[in-house]
Amino acid sequence: MVKRAHKGQVFLVDNDVLRRIADAARIAVDDTVLEIGMGRGELTQHLVRRAREVVAVELEEAFVDAAARDFERYDNLTIVHADVLDVDWAELVPEGRRVVVVGNVPFYITGPILKLLSDRRAQISRWTLTLQKEVAERICASPGGKVYGGLSVKMQARGEPYLAFVIPAGAFEPKPKVDAALVTYRYYDEPPARVVDSELFGYFVDFVFAARRKKVGNRLATLLGGSLSAAEVTAKLREAGFEPSARPENFSPGEFAELYGLFEPYLNADVKG
Repeated sequence: MVKRAHKGQVFLVDNDVLRRIADAARIAVDDTVLEIGMGRGELTQHLVRRAREVVAVELEEAFVDAAARDFERYDNLTIVHADVLDVDWAELVPEGRRVVVVGNVPFYITGPILKLLSDRRAQISRWTLTLQKEVAERICASPGGKVYGGLSVKMQARGEPYLAFVIPAGAFEPKPKVDAALVTYRYYDEPPARVVDSELFGYFVDFVFAARRKKVGNRLATLLGGSLSAAEVTAKLREAGFEPSARPENFSPGEFAELYGLFEPYLNADVKG
C-alpha cells in the first residue's frame, strides 16, 4: 500500500485511536458519512463497517487507486478523486440528505475546511475532525480563558463543539511536531438569526478581539467611529445591559451575537459606506 505523505498529510496509524474516532462520530447504521481525505484508508475501514454509505474524498491519485483495490469488497463505499475544497457538493451529497463529516484534516488547511463546512452546514448534521491541539482548544474554549477568542466565538455562535480527546503525535506517521485533538461539532438548528449568514459577524468579532486587553466599549467606538460617537456606543451598551469597560474575553458567544445584533445597522453603514 502507498505510504507517501502528500502536501503535509500525516496518517493515523494507531488502531485504538482510529476506533475511538469512529466511536466519537456516533455513526448510525442509516448515516451517510463524508470522509475528508481518506489517505491510505486506515479510518475508512472503521467507517464502512458502521455507516450505510461512505463517500470518501481523496486528492492523491495513488491513494485513490490503492483504495479501489483494498476496498473492492465494500459496496457501501464511493471514492471520489477530488480536492474537497473545490469539488461540487452536488456530486458528493445525495439530494435531500444530510451527511456526517469525518476526517483527519491536514493542519495547514484547517481554516479553509472549517469555512467550507460552515458554508455547507445545511447539508451537514455534524462533523468529527482531527485538528491541531492548539486549534481544537481555541474552538472549544470557554469565556474568560486564555485561549478564548475570535475563533471560539465564531464557532460556538453557530454550533456546539466538544473536544473529545487528545491524540499524541506518536499516533501519526510521519510524526508531526505537535499533538492533535479530536473535535466533534453539531450545528444549532436555530442559531442567532443575524449570525447565520453574515460574514460581517466574523469581521465584527475579529476586530473586537484584535486588541483583547482593551475595553469592548473602546473597540466598538473605534470600529463604529464613522456612524456613532463614543458616547452613543456607551449609551447603547448600557441600555442593552452590557458593561462598556468589560474585556472581550468576558463576553460569551451568545452575548457577542447580541452585541452584533445591536450594532449591525451601524456596522453595515460604516463598512460598506
